Amino acid sequence: MIERYRDGRDVYVVGVTNVGKSTLINQIIKEVTGERQDVITTSRFPGTTLDRIEIPLDDHSSIIDTPGIIHQDQMAHYLTPKDLKYVSPQKELKPRTYQLNPGQTIFAGALARFDFVQGEKGGFTAYFENNLMLHRTKLEKADAFYEQHAGELLAPPEAEHLADLPPLQRHEFKTTQKTDIVIDGLGWVTVPANSVVAAWAPKGVSVLSRKAMI
Repeated sequence: MIERYRDGRDVYVVGVTNVGKSTLINQIIKEVTGERQDVITTSRFPGTTLDRIEIPLDDHSSIIDTPGIIHQDQMAHYLTPKDLKYVSPQKELKPRTYQLNPGQTIFAGALARFDFVQGEKGGFTAYFENNLMLHRTKLEKADAFYEQHAGELLAPPEAEHLADLPPLQRHEFKTTQKTDIVIDGLGWVTVPANSVVAAWAPKGVSVLSRKAMI
């Protein structure tokens, strides 16, 4: 596909930090050459690629990996290096589906919260790093549950770093079709049509909706 579109030109891979640009290039190289080892170093830490890296495609052009664009709306910028493992998947995500009634809440550690405010009982599917613990509770008890358990049962972050996390901010959505509610750099929850939900994320982290991908 690259050969069809590049027309002999260089190919630049550009995007925000920690979205997998280098990983994508490594996979392309493996597919094309049969190479088993990664050519470009990758990690879960934002900013691993510090300068442009050129990998020749032929005698005249290259595929070029670029340093990530710093995007402060991403969750990773609010976490310690230890906690990054909970937002940077190293394996294929395993969807987790919950049958929710209106008035129920799901916590994603102490990093995020999803409230089912209004609608018919239905399946809500969460896509997060597999090691991030999810907890379900009643919406009416959610505030007290967070106050009591954040930093312990609800982690990350751990208690000693909880004060460094901005307060959670509420974002409400009304769905007319099956919809993904996305927290930038953390993951998403697929919500049924005709639902009212509220997503909470640290102040400054982007929360958006899109037509369900799956």
